[in-house]
Amino acid sequence: MAAPPGQSALLNLHRALEFDELWGALQGLFEELVPHDTLVMSVNYLDWKKETSTKRFSSEKSRRPHDNEADRLVALEGRSFFQPFLDLHTGIGAYQHSQLVSDPRKIDRTPYYRRYMRHYDWRYSAHLLFWHGRGVETSFALRRRGDQGDFTPHEMDVLNAVHPHIKVAFDRMKTFEQERQRRRLLEGFYRAKPDAVLFLDWNLEPIYVSQDALALCAAWNLGHERARNYTPQAVFAIPPEIHAACDELRREWQSRPPGSLAVEGNAPTRQVIAPEIGHEALVSLRPEKGGTLIKPVFVVRLRVSASVGTPALHEESSDRLLHQLSPSERELAQLVCAGLTNKEIAAQLRKTEGSVKVQLSGVFQKLRVNSRAKLIVALR
Repeated sequence: MAAPPGQSALLNLHRALEFDELWGALQGLFEELVPHDTLVMSVNYLDWKKETSTKRFSSEKSRRPHDNEADRLVALEGRSFFQPFLDLHTGIGAYQHSQLVSDPRKIDRTPYYRRYMRHYDWRYSAHLLFWHGRGVETSFALRRRGDQGDFTPHEMDVLNAVHPHIKVAFDRMKTFEQERQRRRLLEGFYRAKPDAVLFLDWNLEPIYVSQDALALCAAWNLGHERARNYTPQAVFAIPPEIHAACDELRREWQSRPPGSLAVEGNAPTRQVIAPEIGHEALVSLRPEKGGTLIKPVFVVRLRVSASVGTPALHEESSDRLLHQLSPSERELAQLVCAGLTNKEIAAQLRKTEGSVKVQLSGVFQKLRVNSRAKLIVALR
């Protein structure tokens, strides 16, 4: 018995381990299940209401690949055409243009059609949306010429049926990319010099916070005297001045021309001074090199001025000890200092508890300590 249509493409979708493989499987899936003239995938929206996406991909068989001019036209006309419908249907998985007008026969009279669709000789369109909260995170646009006809109810049912499969594949790929991003950030950070650093995602949620950064944030927010009464982890919060600087950088990044959003280097930065405490921070926005489904991250480096009468957080002996360890050993040592058990460390690093014990034993030998408590004292 022959396999159901699209089954092979779905298997390729779930086998994909890299983004290129995923995109290739998606093209094959749509080609087989829903005929179209052009397919465009928009991923990693920075502002979906303005149609501002980090990256857009046109399928290899698309007659008219999406270019900068198309970006401009969509951003110019798309909001007034789509927004009222999407505001009423938050979370919708699939829809077609003919649902947006009272009389589908008159869709060619809308400004969106006249200024954008007609420019590329498209008459019909269907969309598949993937949401994060109340905002679209990824979308697929399938375009058709007039002679191909509108998308049928059966074809829309097919798009809704494959929606959960694509979501699972995207979620898996995003997890992989986030983990790779975190590893690269940590390795690059430790290769340079142990430091007080925060890595924050696009929504300002912590990806990684070093022990020194925890202590500095506590002192920044509470003052040195009050901070001594708490463990840094218990009172951790991003200082409001740093939060405001990240908001500014995020708006600056969003306002860049669409063609420059994915360009690395030249990332904006802000210097932040804490009021009346003697702390300062350098905040930079860092795009991910290899990731496609994840947004830029914020790298925050904190320091305390010499005028503040507190013990130095970066004593030479501590630096020298950390530089004896490999990047992965440094990460393990930092997690031990954060108070995590071997079981918790194994879960976070995706290792077995046994491998964590073996690696930790190697750290003890290198630093000439024989217990977790002595390791923490040595590195603090």
